[in-house]
Amino acid sequence: MTDAEFESRIALLELPLGGDPDVREKERASEWLLAHAARTYPELLARARDGRAGPATVELLGRFGRADSVPVLAALLEGDDLRGLAAARSLAAQSGPEALAALRQVLRSGGDRAVLAADALGARGDAAACPDLEAAALERDPRLRYHAVQAAGALGCLSSVRLAEIETSDPDADVRALAGRLRDA
Repeated sequence: MTDAEFESRIALLELPLGGDPDVREKERASEWLLAHAARTYPELLARARDGRAGPATVELLGRFGRADSVPVLAALLEGDDLRGLAAARSLAAQSGPEALAALRQVLRSGGDRAVLAADALGARGDAAACPDLEAAALERDPRLRYHAVQAAGALGCLSSVRLAEIETSDPDADVRALAGRLRDA
């Protein structure tokens, strides 16, 4: 593998939106990078750590499933750009306990990071996150409450009685409406 070949695959991976041929090229680039993990993973992780990785590269790190990427990805949740969203998706894709622990910790920290963490915890499908999501559903921030209720609902964490309580008592109309939809589903 040459440096030019590696850079070419990164460029293909980071293609902006496109049609089906572009999507296929991006997936082929992803598969190639994953297949050459011994060489590509350390460089991709270093780029993410140094802020030089694009969103697709950040998201790809989760597919490697390596625990040493978790602190880097958790730190990227700080960004309110596409890399933060990609880091959340990447952590959601990792099945290891390190990613779950990092997302639960970020959820407890509040703010925009916590919203991303709530979404990632819901996407992971791991009911171990239920206590943290239930606690986040009580936070002051209505945006965080909304995302926590949504994720907790997806995981089956909230009983119909609890959803009814949220529907009638939450101060935010959007959270109340979400709880009603989840209860009726």
